[in-house]
Amino acid sequence: MTDTLSSKPDPKRPAASKPGVYNPVTFGPGTPGDGNGENDWSGNFESPLVRLFVALLFATIFTVAWERPEFGPVTLVVLAACLLHRLEPWQRKLAAAPLILATIRLSLLVPAYFADWNPRINPFNGAFSHMPGDLGMFWLPTFLSVCLFYLPKKDSITLKIVVVEAMTVILSSLLPGEGFLSVLGIFHYTLFFAITIGLVLDLKPSVRALFASTGGFDPSSVRVYPATPPPPRPAV
Repeated sequence: MTDTLSSKPDPKRPAASKPGVYNPVTFGPGTPGDGNGENDWSGNFESPLVRLFVALLFATIFTVAWERPEFGPVTLVVLAACLLHRLEPWQRKLAAAPLILATIRLSLLVPAYFADWNPRINPFNGAFSHMPGDLGMFWLPTFLSVCLFYLPKKDSITLKIVVVEAMTVILSSLLPGEGFLSVLGIFHYTLFFAITIGLVLDLKPSVRALFASTGGFDPSSVRVYPATPPPPRPAV
């Protein structure tokens, strides 16, 4: 009779909260929406078939933007989607609204400037372009989109550089006038150096450790002296 009335706690059932203690509702592991579970929607893109399809989609979008620059803003939309896909769930909630609005504005600004440009002249340096889409304008968003989608999900300097450049390119539309052209031009001509430095630091852990040790802070190098008491006041 005693064994029948006694019951063991069920591990699948959440423990009862104590009276007067706030117990927030949380998602368990593997629950959709927590961003950390096995059923997270971002894990669906790891399939080889999906990655092959996305590669073909990238190639198609870039080819169309290369030959028909008026369709180039599609690459900016893809860049924003890849950036939001790579961010953490809490980062995505925080940055989604500004990034989406900035992408819309940049997609509306670029065609307006393309209407006044000669498709055979590079707007950054005025040099002759051999192809209508060879402006360097949409190559940068496409490159950043591919890197954001295919770089492994681990702590790497290259990934951080790509994320910062992608976010800056999108938010450059908030600059007045032709400010976004200056940002795109700077990143277009410095992309080689940024990616090269990131890859060297990621592929050579010894070099990365060297920079970390050089800039490290050694607490033992700081000497702390005890406070000197003030001199006694003379008796009046």
